[in-house]
Amino acid sequence: MIGGMSDRIFLRGARVAMPDGTVEAADVVVEDGTFAEVAYRIEAGGVEVVELAGYTLVPGFIDLHVHGGGGHSLITPDCSEIEAYARWAAGQGATGFLATVCTGSLEGAMGCLEAVGAARVDGGAELLGANLEGPFVNEQRRGALPESWPQAANVGAFRRLLGAAGGELRLMTVAPELPGALGLIREAIAEGVRVSVGHTDATYEEAREGLAAGATQVTHAFNAMRPFHHREPGPIGAAIEAGAIAEVIADGVHLHPAAVRTLVRAFGPERVALITDGVTPAGLESGTFRIGAIEATRNDGEMRLPDGTIAGSVATMADVFRNVVKWGIADVGTASVMASGTPARALGLEGRKGRIAAGCDADLVALTDDLQVAKTWVAGKLVFGGE
Repeated sequence: MIGGMSDRIFLRGARVAMPDGTVEAADVVVEDGTFAEVAYRIEAGGVEVVELAGYTLVPGFIDLHVHGGGGHSLITPDCSEIEAYARWAAGQGATGFLATVCTGSLEGAMGCLEAVGAARVDGGAELLGANLEGPFVNEQRRGALPESWPQAANVGAFRRLLGAAGGELRLMTVAPELPGALGLIREAIAEGVRVSVGHTDATYEEAREGLAAGATQVTHAFNAMRPFHHREPGPIGAAIEAGAIAEVIADGVHLHPAAVRTLVRAFGPERVALITDGVTPAGLESGTFRIGAIEATRNDGEMRLPDGTIAGSVATMADVFRNVVKWGIADVGTASVMASGTPARALGLEGRKGRIAAGCDADLVALTDDLQVAKTWVAGKLVFGGE
């Protein structure tokens, strides 16, 4: 039977992406929402059997940086909008995500963060918390962020945002060159919030200082930051040396495929987290959305502001996963590390998510031969692809 998953179920006959990046023929037993056993030719009688011959099972995709998709916005004070996005995202292979917030004011952001704390997702991707893209970023590198969003580093303002999130703030982008930013980074880390270097004009040395203060990754590598230069390596050079994780938007718009290949080779798959930076019309044929008072429009697969600035992505996690395979950058197993394993580690969840291994949450995706999403399970429950 192929349908909703019982407390114990046997997934038989698929090829499985293993934690080490290999893909092998294996059976999978799920029990009470977690993987109980992963091995070749398991004998499991008396349980519900799902025949998956011809499919490849990969860990569910985790999107660390996404603003919306499928016509749904995550920059919203409306819990139901976030819940609707989560149900849509499961059809794109996402089993977990951070609702990523950037608005025109602290008050607006606080309303969005409160909604993240109050949202209750059922039957979709798991809401893993909030990601604040700012506001403590450099206005010279704000990209498509609202003009009124960048602010000076301020611990008091951070604490207001932290309080509004109700314990759900997981990640925040900070420009380390701002006066007071290093102290703010240390404050965030002390409160359990991970910090990413981004929307920054930091020099190599300034970025090194931010990473030494506790930042662990860079926000959408190469975009909205000082570029890598052979005499001034900037944030990318500092991140490579510091062992940081790089967010990578492999949509073919934000980065040329050769740039993605370079990042994967420089950081290694275990330090590359594929993200979408998706916005409301992502996954749709057309659409517009607002960034503050400005409207961005989709044209030829790109979202841009009237001045031509790239304004997020229309890609899904399934799209960026397929792209790195199609471009010859990674095989399916390695791509699954970048779409699932590394994002889980970026959030400190590597012991629970991002791997098809005994004891981990049963979040997984069944892919067809052409890497289309056929079925998605979250915590052992089939949330997409039922019959």
